[in-house]
Amino acid sequence: MAASNILQVVHPEEPHDLKGEDAKDCIPCQAMASLTAMFAGAYFASGRLFKNDKDLVKNPKWWRQGIKGLGFGLIGAGIYRGGQGWLWDKDREYKKNTFFSK
Repeated sequence: MAASNILQVVHPEEPHDLKGEDAKDCIPCQAMASLTAMFAGAYFASGRLFKNDKDLVKNPKWWRQGIKGLGFGLIGAGIYRGGQGWLWDKDREYKKNTFFSK
């Protein structure tokens, strides 16, 4: 029978600083963060969020433009995150992935 983890929920471990290999970034994490930011930014910047909304009291024009600006900011953050390690921050170290190795 598998051991229960209910005690870890009730009494969680003490927080600690990540050091060494645990503190390094991994390439799949970087790719997912980059793609998520770019796709969310593209959705916000496209204006589809307010496609059929004509109520300017509920969502005034300054709010809509602010959301579009946030979308462009997210696209920029996704591009920056995707370029880390090979376009800038070239001294960055990554975790060794063992997904396909034996």
